[in-house]
Amino acid sequence: MDNLQQPQAPGRRTGATVDHRDETRGGSQAPYPTDSELAQCEAEVAVLLKIIGELNAKMGSLQVPREEDESRSSPDCDSGAPQLCSSDGEVGLSPARSVTLAKRDDTGDLWSELEKVLSALECSVGTRSSVPAQTTQDLEKETEHLTAARNSWVKVTLVLEEMEREFGFSYCSALPPVERQQYQRDVLVLYEHNVQLRASLQGRQEELATSEGALRELEDEKKKLQEKLLSLKRRWFVGSGPSLPCSPSSSSSGGMSPFWASPPFPGSPLLPRRPTSAFSTSSTGGDTSPSCPSPVMPGSPSLETEVERLQRCLERLKARNERLTAALERRKGESEQISMTLSRHEADHSALQMALRYCEECEETYQDLLNLYEVKRAAGQEQPGSGAGPGSTERGAAEQVTSSHARLMAVDFEGQVMAAQDKIDRLKRNRAAVRIPEPSPEGAGKLSPDTGTLAGPRRHSVSQSSREDKAALLYELVTVREEMSELRGAVQLLEKQRRCLDWTLVVQKAQDAAGALILDNLREELEDRNVQQQRAAKSGARPSSVEGSPVQRNRAILRELQAVLQREQLLRRRAAAIRDALDCQLSDSSSQRRLSEEEVARLSLAHSKITAAYRNARRKHREQLWRLEKQVAVVSERHVAQITELRATLDKLEGRREETVL
Repeated sequence: MDNLQQPQAPGRRTGATVDHRDETRGGSQAPYPTDSELAQCEAEVAVLLKIIGELNAKMGSLQVPREEDESRSSPDCDSGAPQLCSSDGEVGLSPARSVTLAKRDDTGDLWSELEKVLSALECSVGTRSSVPAQTTQDLEKETEHLTAARNSWVKVTLVLEEMEREFGFSYCSALPPVERQQYQRDVLVLYEHNVQLRASLQGRQEELATSEGALRELEDEKKKLQEKLLSLKRRWFVGSGPSLPCSPSSSSSGGMSPFWASPPFPGSPLLPRRPTSAFSTSSTGGDTSPSCPSPVMPGSPSLETEVERLQRCLERLKARNERLTAALERRKGESEQISMTLSRHEADHSALQMALRYCEECEETYQDLLNLYEVKRAAGQEQPGSGAGPGSTERGAAEQVTSSHARLMAVDFEGQVMAAQDKIDRLKRNRAAVRIPEPSPEGAGKLSPDTGTLAGPRRHSVSQSSREDKAALLYELVTVREEMSELRGAVQLLEKQRRCLDWTLVVQKAQDAAGALILDNLREELEDRNVQQQRAAKSGARPSSVEGSPVQRNRAILRELQAVLQREQLLRRRAAAIRDALDCQLSDSSSQRRLSEEEVARLSLAHSKITAAYRNARRKHREQLWRLEKQVAVVSERHVAQITELRATLDKLEGRREETVL
């Protein structure tokens, strides 16, 4: 292109020289040119030969479809013939001038070079029409060659005209000079207009590519928001029950789960959605050939308004994206606040459970102390009888039984006192571990009615709390959850122990019944022996032996009764201890069950509220996505229609240009 633009300065100099020579001819009628003019003419002819050689090389490298060659070959030949005739006519019409010029110095060489230039030009036209068609050549390269050829042709035409004016012979054309100059000016204007149209088309294609890049960025931001919402959902439901259903591919590939994905609305353009590849190829296909459409005239108000509207739409989408990002950050802060509140509530719950257990143990200890006090007061009020009369053997046996029973009761009372003291000491030691949580301020644990999250002042940024604090809080939360799982295991173990104690209690009841039956049998045997002794005393046989044998028998019976009473006391103590342990375990299990039911109800309520808020957010997001898809479909259809119109306009302009060239 730089070489093609070189003749412009000589052309201008030649034009100035021609004007000057015209003036000199009009004024003085100079018969012969000077030596400087002849040297300048020879330099211009050399430049023209160089330009024509480059033109031949470029036109030989052009490859045009056969249809265009066949349609253009006849006009080119027809147009080339008059030129040859006209050139021959020019040579034939001015023989005298050629003869006079031949007499000058080096004029024959100049005319021979000019004839060579014309013959090379004719050969280039012939080779241009005889080039075989190859439709697989790139259109951009063909357009560049055609543009360079047009530029070279226009410049060669200008140089030839200047040479004609310089040598003083006219071009025999069918058009008058004024119309021919007007025609050339129209060709130049149309060429400049075509260049402007191509530049505007390239600018519009770049704008389309920019808008597509912005749309792709919006799609990427939408995917990022979906991933953030998925991560937020997982953090919400990390430890409060079974997670929401999600596809196995969503966790690895980052896609949306069936819980997210839902069928589009009835009027949504998601189903008839055209692929983006067609739109990209139609908009950025790079068709810069003459058949490629160019946009509307430069400065078209409709296209500018459309571009402004698209820019406003992009600004609105960016603002909406920023608002969604801010809302997501707020939801993150609220989720962290909820997790902290949950951990604090769990800690308060465990502290309250420990305090409740401590209070129950204190109440049991106080009840045991009251029982011991009542037993002691009853034992102090009882006074043993001091009758000195002759007692029978039966009363003596009863007194011995009551005295043994009193000794056993005293031993049992001392054991209960020691157990109560041990329990009191243990409660004193456990008092330091009991902590009553302070009540939270009003409104700190309430859920806001609009979003279902914790009310209270929202943080302006998440960066106020450092990552180390967050990690420490998460570690504490995990620790509390592990403790809760351990407590659940302990509760299950206590349930198993309670069942074992129930079976043991049943066995002890059976043993008590057996002991009572044994006591009844012993009492009956004692009564039978007494009756036998009375009969033996009445009969009066062997009084000394009869008087000695009942005493020994009574002593043996008393020893057996004492052993039975001791066993009965031991069994009663064991039964009382088992009953107390069962009552304690039952009270603990009932309180644990009540607290767990309350916690489950509270968590289910919070889960329902969070699920409702999440469904509302998902519905709004789907509506926004549907609107964006609809807007994108409308914009793409509008762009396709505009591109079609621009192509039709460019085809018309190309047809007009060919007509004007022919």
